[in-house]
Amino acid sequence: MMATDPPIHPYETLTTPDGEQADIDTEMVPVIRELWRLGFTTVTCCQDVGEATADVRAQREPPLGYGGDGFIAYHRGYALLKMPVADAQRLVALLADTTGFGDRVRHPWRPGSWRVNVPLEPDGLAATALLHFPRAQLPELVGTLR
Repeated sequence: MMATDPPIHPYETLTTPDGEQADIDTEMVPVIRELWRLGFTTVTCCQDVGEATADVRAQREPPLGYGGDGFIAYHRGYALLKMPVADAQRLVALLADTTGFGDRVRHPWRPGSWRVNVPLEPDGLAATALLHFPRAQLPELVGTLR
């Protein structure tokens, strides 16, 4: 979203480990708090990427340059964490050793699995990874991180 777009999801303003203020989607707050407690860095998050994209697209004139119907359908019901690559790797490694998330992070195209990618840029890989996972897993993820 652009800075001028209104918030789509309810949010809570948290103080980051660096002392900055960040608006975090309400359903993501417990996950973000646990990640920060464990020393992970987060860049952004969203509790439902498909829903947020559809709502922003509906409010914008002209429409977004991304976020077509296929994008929205593909991401509906999926939460997003954007993290530095090293932190994303550490999180995936941590989750790979758990009963609840091991198969979800190891097998990306099964129902309930995580979609993790690092975009390719002209000068190499991006500095941040995108971790998409079913929104319904948020409470379980919090419990696992605790």
